[in-house]
Amino acid sequence: MTVALLHRRLTAGMALAALAAYAAGAGFGVATAAAGAGLLLATLWQPPASLSTWVEQGTRVGILGLCAWMLHVAFLRGGDFMPQVLGMLLFLLVAESLRSLDARNDMRLYSLSFALMIAATGYYPGIAFAAAFAAYVALSALAMMVGFLRRQAEGYRAPEIRVGRRFLWTTAALSGVTLLMSAALFVVFPRLPRQWNVHGRARGGEAMAGFGDGVALGEHGSRLQLSENPRVAFRAEFPDGPPPGVSSIHWRGRSYDRFDGVRWSRSPVGLVDLPAGAYRRRWGGEALRVRIFGGPPGVQVLFGPHPVLRVEARSAVRPFRDNSGDVRFNGNETPVYTVVSGPPSPPPGTLVEGDEADSPQLAPYLMLPPVSREVWRLADSLRWGTGSRLEQVQAVERHLRGFSYTLELPATRAETSLEHFLFRRRAGHCEYFSTAMAILLRAQGIPVRNVTGFLGGEWNEGARYLRVTENDAHSWVEVWFPGAGWVPFDPTPPSRGDVVQPGFGSSWSGPFRFWFDGVEYRWYRWVIDYNLDRQLSVFRGIGSLFSRDGDSQRDAGRPRPGGGGVPEEAPWIVIALMLAGGAVWIVRRRGERLPEEARIYLTLRRAYARAGTGDDAAGPLQWAEGLERAGAPGSEPAARLVRLYLDARFGRRPAGQPGLAEMTRALDESRAALRAGKRARALAAK
Repeated sequence: MTVALLHRRLTAGMALAALAAYAAGAGFGVATAAAGAGLLLATLWQPPASLSTWVEQGTRVGILGLCAWMLHVAFLRGGDFMPQVLGMLLFLLVAESLRSLDARNDMRLYSLSFALMIAATGYYPGIAFAAAFAAYVALSALAMMVGFLRRQAEGYRAPEIRVGRRFLWTTAALSGVTLLMSAALFVVFPRLPRQWNVHGRARGGEAMAGFGDGVALGEHGSRLQLSENPRVAFRAEFPDGPPPGVSSIHWRGRSYDRFDGVRWSRSPVGLVDLPAGAYRRRWGGEALRVRIFGGPPGVQVLFGPHPVLRVEARSAVRPFRDNSGDVRFNGNETPVYTVVSGPPSPPPGTLVEGDEADSPQLAPYLMLPPVSREVWRLADSLRWGTGSRLEQVQAVERHLRGFSYTLELPATRAETSLEHFLFRRRAGHCEYFSTAMAILLRAQGIPVRNVTGFLGGEWNEGARYLRVTENDAHSWVEVWFPGAGWVPFDPTPPSRGDVVQPGFGSSWSGPFRFWFDGVEYRWYRWVIDYNLDRQLSVFRGIGSLFSRDGDSQRDAGRPRPGGGGVPEEAPWIVIALMLAGGAVWIVRRRGERLPEEARIYLTLRRAYARAGTGDDAAGPLQWAEGLERAGAPGSEPAARLVRLYLDARFGRRPAGQPGLAEMTRALDESRAALRAGKRARALAAK
């Protein structure tokens, strides 16, 4: 393979790596697929010089067409013209890669692929982006090195030189060292809080369904669609180990008090909840600690099992409890926080009614829309024979759990009413069940509110975290008990789990996607979310690996700030640093072992340099021609040695023992001529 063809294939590989990084965030489409096919073609086939004119003309026509379309979108339709700009970038990248090998378009190819890589960083930089970026760095180092060698060879009129595998592997090792050094710099360089949007923050008002200012029942004539590859809402890990029933945790999000017959919304004032300290006293102390990474797009809400006793977060995420008890936050950063919750249910004695009456402030949770007499009669019948508030709640819950869960929405608008759900269809999704329970209990004079959040998730045993997705969105109710505050109840039948099943295990690619999500989670946790606190934790972990036993024993009972213990990633960081040092040592050792023909040539250059003859900055051919023009002693054998050296090093013609012997004779003749010239100058000086 000639150096020109190798260089073109490396630049096309750079472009493919940049395209992969872009597609990892933006997704695959017609434009990216076409560009990928064109770049793959460029690695396998290069058009002859006779087709260069057609390629040039086609490129001009394509650019003019894309410019016209971009202007049409920007000025006539008033739309976003950035897709056309990216399309032009992809078109130019493919067109430049398919030009003739004689074209001097190195810098254009480098610049276009780098621009595409910059465009890729505008999306979520996941693990696929990391792999594509590593490939881009390695290929760009190789391409630039080979490109420089190609231009130098053309300058010395040696266009047909070939590059060996040893050269390529050594250059690739250098790029690997660069990556490892960059990773080490990333670990040790002080981190500052991020103030820009990453991984799931809202763009352009996008929000996950069910977490806006209201929740409506009015959809009809279709089916709730569950994705086979659902969008991740957040990931949760349990520092103290996962609790029993980890896949059935209710992740509370927002609560709603006002229902108009179709839509739940929130009153601006007058909402009531107990403070966290009251829940701690009435329900018991801390029972569960959860570390949560991320959140649904466009939702300024922090999730956690009820009751949330405490939220710990970085200063860039400022959590607060509103007057309804919902935990919200201010800040533009993707939330990463720890939730400390109480027991999943209060002690049985706190649910027994005492002399304490409901506060008048609970009136918003008793408001009812106009409902039919059938609803009132059903509420009265369910209340019949019950004694306490708890028995009333359980009676309504049992009644609704006899219904069926379905993702099929009502066929017509008339069938979307609550009455149709209760008395005719007797099947629906979770918001129908929570709404029905809230209305039936309010009809009995019991304060209730509707709650949205997530139910359960998918446990990743390998990475030890819970993956909560948009498919896990759920709705339930919270009932007010004077002695306990708001207590959650879920009237949706257990059959929901049989219907809501799309996930990793629902297709043949499930195991691979499950593994990939674990890698993605660790990438987000240790790269995207890497901050000063985590950096200090890593340093403490590395330091503890090399600490003396006495120091370890002395610090055993002392709490470490920021959460003690050796991070599980600390040994890997040490190994990475050791590998980087080993790679540098190998590259330096390889550089020391020069081929014999190179050693002879460099010995010749040093001999003439000591004699003060020859241009030290010139290349081999220019240097030999300079000796001949200057009439230097031994210029003829020196020129012969240089030609043998170039043939052996760049002409793919190994010198062999005869060639090395000839080079040695030429070296000896040149040295002898230099010594004779030196003696002649000394005699002439006398």
